[in-house]
Amino acid sequence: MSKKIQLSLISVALISSLHAQNQYTLENIEVTASQGTTLNKKDVTDSVTIITKEAIEESRVTTLDEALNKLGGISMTNNGGVGKSSSMFVRGMSSKRVLVLIDGVRYNNPTAIGASAQISQVMLSNVEQIEIIKGAQSGVWGSDASGGVINIITSNAKKGLHGIASFEYGSFNTINSSLQASYATKKYDVLIGGTFYDTDGFSAAEPKQDEINYGKRGDELGLEDDAYKNISLNAKLGYNFTKNDRIQLSIQTIDAQNQYDNGAGEEKDSTLPNQDLNSKFYSLSYTHKDSLNDISLNYNLSTFEREYVSAYGVNEYKGSVNELNINDKISYMKDSFVRVGASYQKFEQEEVTEGTDKDFSSISAFVTNYNKLALISDLNTILTESIRYDRYDEFDNSFTGKLGAKQFAYKDYYISLNIGTGYNAPTLSQLYGQWGANPNLKPETSTTFDITLGNDTLWVTGFYNEINDLIEYDWELGYLQTSGTSKFKGIEVGYEDFFFDSFGINAMYTYLKTENADSVDLARRPKNQIDAQATYYVNDSFDLGLNAQYIGERYDKKDKQGAQTGKYTVSNFVVNYKVIDKITLYGKINNLTDEYYQSVDGYASAARSYYAGINIQY
Repeated sequence: MSKKIQLSLISVALISSLHAQNQYTLENIEVTASQGTTLNKKDVTDSVTIITKEAIEESRVTTLDEALNKLGGISMTNNGGVGKSSSMFVRGMSSKRVLVLIDGVRYNNPTAIGASAQISQVMLSNVEQIEIIKGAQSGVWGSDASGGVINIITSNAKKGLHGIASFEYGSFNTINSSLQASYATKKYDVLIGGTFYDTDGFSAAEPKQDEINYGKRGDELGLEDDAYKNISLNAKLGYNFTKNDRIQLSIQTIDAQNQYDNGAGEEKDSTLPNQDLNSKFYSLSYTHKDSLNDISLNYNLSTFEREYVSAYGVNEYKGSVNELNINDKISYMKDSFVRVGASYQKFEQEEVTEGTDKDFSSISAFVTNYNKLALISDLNTILTESIRYDRYDEFDNSFTGKLGAKQFAYKDYYISLNIGTGYNAPTLSQLYGQWGANPNLKPETSTTFDITLGNDTLWVTGFYNEINDLIEYDWELGYLQTSGTSKFKGIEVGYEDFFFDSFGINAMYTYLKTENADSVDLARRPKNQIDAQATYYVNDSFDLGLNAQYIGERYDKKDKQGAQTGKYTVSNFVVNYKVIDKITLYGKINNLTDEYYQSVDGYASAARSYYAGINIQY
C-alpha cells in the first residue's frame, strides 16, 4: 500500500511539473506600472489584469487590440479588420483616457483622430507581459491616465545565445512571421528582432443595418479587399558598468501600410483612402541600485508620422512626445519605500496647416509612498499614497493623487479600495487637427473609485467614475465638450482556477452604465459583457484552448440611437503541439461559429478564418 501511495505522489509531482509554466500555474507575477516600480501582483492595491507571455503563446493572438479583446476583458470596437482603427473602453473610459506604454515610452499619439494609442498596429512577437491597470493613475503617470494604464513589457536578453523564429499562414492570404535573437553576458546584452505581417484582408466597409444588403459580407457583394502590411523592428542594448549601475538603449519601430474605405456602408467601398504609418520609440536609461536607493534617469522619445491619401489629395501628420524623467525609489524600512521624481514632457504637432506648428509642454513633480505591514497577526496590510503636480504652459496646472488600501482577512482573501483623481489635457489633434478640431477645449478632470472583495480565484469589484467637462467626438460636429459631470459605474465579477493539473479556466462578467452630464447614455459601450477562456492541457506537449466573448446591448450612437451593434457571441479555438522541446506547431480558428456582426455600424468583422503556424526556439 505504501508503495502505491509513493508512486501516486510521484505521478502527481511529475504531472504538476509538466505544466509548471502554463498561464494558470505561474506564481509571483510582477507588476511594474502600478506605482511606477516592480511589485508582486498580490502586493498591489489596484485592480490589475496581467496577460503573460504564456497566455499570448497559448492563445496565439497577434496584435495588441486582439490580446486586450480576447484576454484582457476589455470592450473593443474595430473599423474593418486587422490594422484598421480600433477603440477600447476600460470601464467605459475611452482610449484617450488610457495611457499606453511600451517599456515606459508613451504610445498615445497626439496627432491621431481620437487622440489615442494606435493599438491595432502593435505586434506581439516580442512582448513578455501586458499589464492592464484600471482606475485613475494620473497621480503616478500624469495626463492620459485618468482611466487607467496599459503597460507593454517587451523581451529582455537572457544569459547566453538565444533565438526565436515563427511563421504563420492563414485566411485572407495572411502571412505573419517573426525573428528574434539575443546574446547576454554579465557585462552586456544585445537583443534584436522583427515582425513581418501581410494580409489581403477583406472590405472594411459593409452594408449598414438600414441598407438592403445588410448581413452579406464584402466578398458576396464583390467589394474590394482592403490590405494591410506591417513591418516592426525592435532592439535593446544594455551595458552593466558595475553590479549596481546600468545603461540601456531601446528602439522600436512600426512601419505599416493600411488600405481602408471612404466610410461606413456598402456605398463607401473605395480603392481610396490609403494610409502609411511610421512610428518610432526610443528610450535611453541609466539606473543605479544599492541597499537604499533605486535611481532611474530616462529620456524617452515617441515620433509619429502619417500620410493619408484620399480622393481629395494627400495629407501629412507629424507629431512627437519628448520626455525626460528622473526618480528615486528610497527604501526606509522592510517592504516600505517612497518614490520621488520629476519629469519634463513636450507634445508637438507639425504641419497641421502650411507653416504652422503647435506644441505644449509640462513640468511635473511626484511622490509615491508604499507600505506593506502586518498589522493584524500575519495578515498583510498594504497602503499606497501618490500625489503629482503638473505645470502646463497652455492649460491650468493640476494636482492629482491616488490612495489605495488592501487588507488580507484570511489566507488569500482580501478587500481592497482605491480612489484616484485624473487630469486629461486636450491633445493637439483635438485642439488644432484637420478633423473636427476645437481650440476652445479645456482639460477634463475626473475621480475614480473601486472596491474589491475576493481572492485569487473569485473576486467582485464595484467601480464608480466621474469625468467633469467630458470631451467627445461627433462625426458631424467634431470635438465637443459637455459641461457638468459624466458618470461611469458598474460591477466586475472574475473567476480563475486550475483543475486536475490539466484544465484551466478564467472568466469575467462586466455590467456597465454610462451617461454624460445630460443623463444621455454614451455610444459604443456594451451594457453587459462576458469573456471566458478555457485551456485543456492533454499532456506536456499538447493543449487545446477555447475563448469566447458575449457583447450585450450596445448602440452605435449616444442616447441609445443608431444601430444596435451588440447581442452576439464570438468564439475562437486554438491547438498547440510541441513536436520536440524547441519546436511547436499550432493551428487556430477565429470566429468558430462564423458569427456575422459589426462592432461599428457599416464596418466589417472577419468571417470564420483559419491559421496554422510553427514556432522554433533556441
